Amino acid sequence: MKNRIPLLLLLALMSASIAIGQLPDCTTSTKLVCQIPFSTGAVNPTGVDPGSLAEAERVAVGFNSAIATQISQLPLTSSSAGSAVFYKNNVPQTYNNLGPILTDRASTIGRHNVYLSFTASQFFFTDIDALNLHHIPFSYQATSNTNGVVTNIFIQETLHTSFKVNQYVVIGTYGVTKKLDLSMILPIERVSIGTSSLNPIEYLVDPTTNIGQGPFPAAVVNSTGIASGIGDIVFAGKYVVLSGERNAVSVGLNERVPTGDEQNYLGSGAWGTNPYVVFSHAARLSPHVRLGYQWNSETDLYPNTTRSGNHALPGGLQYDFGGDWAVPTSGWAKHLTLAGDLMGNQYQNAPRFYPSSTTLTYTSGTSSSSTVSVALNSITPVNSTYWINDISAGFKWNPYRDLIFTGNVLFQLNNVGMRVRPTPLIGVSYKFGFH
Repeated sequence: MKNRIPLLLLLALMSASIAIGQLPDCTTSTKLVCQIPFSTGAVNPTGVDPGSLAEAERVAVGFNSAIATQISQLPLTSSSAGSAVFYKNNVPQTYNNLGPILTDRASTIGRHNVYLSFTASQFFFTDIDALNLHHIPFSYQATSNTNGVVTNIFIQETLHTSFKVNQYVVIGTYGVTKKLDLSMILPIERVSIGTSSLNPIEYLVDPTTNIGQGPFPAAVVNSTGIASGIGDIVFAGKYVVLSGERNAVSVGLNERVPTGDEQNYLGSGAWGTNPYVVFSHAARLSPHVRLGYQWNSETDLYPNTTRSGNHALPGGLQYDFGGDWAVPTSGWAKHLTLAGDLMGNQYQNAPRFYPSSTTLTYTSGTSSSSTVSVALNSITPVNSTYWINDISAGFKWNPYRDLIFTGNVLFQLNNVGMRVRPTPLIGVSYKFGFH
């Protein structure tokens, strides 16, 4: 039985969140949610009680929710064109500050204009709640019943996870009127995951006599997967409510549609509504402020472990403070803008992970008078509210007519939630006029 226990426990652990979340049967599915050993699964093996894996299930649910939350709010480029249009005495005025990169400003692109852009960026996740994804301590308990012999099994291992998202975003914006823009944001994702359980060991304990054996080496399990496809499409509208010669205030609404395959982490599996207000000032040095709130619906990546149904994906307040500076030079840099932003996203009542440890005490099977105590290190999910703060720095260059090239790097300032390495972005855009 000892040789079968590591695989049986892993499969039982993996299957726990799948059964509740109504996700795929991982005995046959190649979905990416089946690649993380402690969050998704294959089968419920005969002889292992899944009810004994409640804590492992909670960890699995929290990990899936963290991934879905992060994917649903990856920064997207601005849906506003480079050159902005303001109206003075009903006469359009254009200025060449090319605007922000990862946020928005209040100005519109102008009546009957069309703006198209394409960007590419790569998000490489390194930590979750200050825990290195390559070295996450994890332990759990299960109960085996083989031919009427009941055994408690305790597993200690280190989880190694690599998680990367390549994101390609196509944006189309149409100026319906001089004050109203409508946009569609189409993300195309390529997600790759690699996981393994490092140095797994197990202890076997008789629940009646508390006589145990171990540690025994357990089987190392490796799993990798890649998926590509359309992510969650966002439909957006922005309307200028106050407009002066230089200042403007707009209100907007972004509606996220769960078109991405959440079982492959291409989407969140949740509808999202994001109303916001934005202020901007038109000048060579142009500040802007955006304040918003993110609401999300329920997702099967965040199942409720105490009753039927799912939890809503965490959302909350948002802020963006930044500025753009049109470089006062000539030649190739004549139409160059430097942009910087401080951005924050709040996640209310969201699962977070904290290091934890329990002590396993049993009587040695070789000597009834010998007591063994073993520290089992792991992580525990606890719901709380936190902020992820980022700083963005980049440039926009307008070499010809309304053609704009963009380069940017995003830096995460605090190590909470799913932390990402500095994220590069490149892009190209063009505005077409149909007056």
